[in-house]
Amino acid sequence: MNLMMEEYLQDEHRREIVREITGNRLQEQAYRSMVHRPNWFTRAMTRLGQWLIARGERLVQEYEVPANCAAASEPGFAH
Repeated sequence: MNLMMEEYLQDEHRREIVREITGNRLQEQAYRSMVHRPNWFTRAMTRLGQWLIARGERLVQEYEVPANCAAASEPGFAH
């Protein structure tokens, strides 16, 4: 009877270890899947960068001379 009890306790101990390992793996997955919430400085810098890019693209479109412009073939004042 004593041997049976020891075997039962060993099996129970193994099951407890497996439960802990499974819990740790689930916890690691939960940490990895958490959404990153940037602080206010990061959000502000991101918005500033997006604004600068949009402004630069707008300036390029505004001041870029189209290649098929008819006025470009005519001589200008500088010529």
